Amino acid sequence: MSVSRVAFLAVFLIALAVPAARADDVSRWTEIGAADRRIDWPAAGLAPAPQMAESFVAPLGYRLERYLWKAQKPAGTFAIAVLRDLTEDDHYLSGPVDLMKFATTVLKGLEAPVPKALDAADRKVTTAAGVAMTRRFELGPRQCMVLGLYAAPNGKPAKIGEPLTEGSLRMDSVYCAAAGQPLSAEQAAAAAASLKMTMPKMAAK
Repeated sequence: MSVSRVAFLAVFLIALAVPAARADDVSRWTEIGAADRRIDWPAAGLAPAPQMAESFVAPLGYRLERYLWKAQKPAGTFAIAVLRDLTEDDHYLSGPVDLMKFATTVLKGLEAPVPKALDAADRKVTTAAGVAMTRRFELGPRQCMVLGLYAAPNGKPAKIGEPLTEGSLRMDSVYCAAAGQPLSAEQAAAAAASLKMTMPKMAAK
């Protein structure tokens, strides 16, 4: 998958996350500075800083952030993360997510092979932001992982070992190893656990 297609993938990921957004809204993305980034992903093979970090604030107040990391070589690893933030509007996102359906929908139409699951079921992985659900899949010569998690409402910690099914923040991401390189369950868990998200500051009530 070329860098241009990876960037195009990020656009499709946003379209999936916000199906109701109007076409003219998409032009309102603004760059996120290093001091304001809320997602960092120091996983193996990724560049220290994202190649793309942009945010979009809809008229109703919800915020989206999208990030793209890639290795220096065209055949290297890459990762994409999308954060949906409804904290300003005091609303919640809820419900389980079909991770393989998510990955398939995102990659559809990008001249990429159909993702094929490597894991029989989703797996729990503990991250700094809470318990995430992950699943490995094949994308042609690449082995990848899709990850999804809800941040705890109001920044409160979730029950140990139990993934949330609702929250004011939702993060979805895809991590792909370099073409031809394996992504074992242990490597996928390590990559997932290294993803860091900074919680927004909540106003005192």
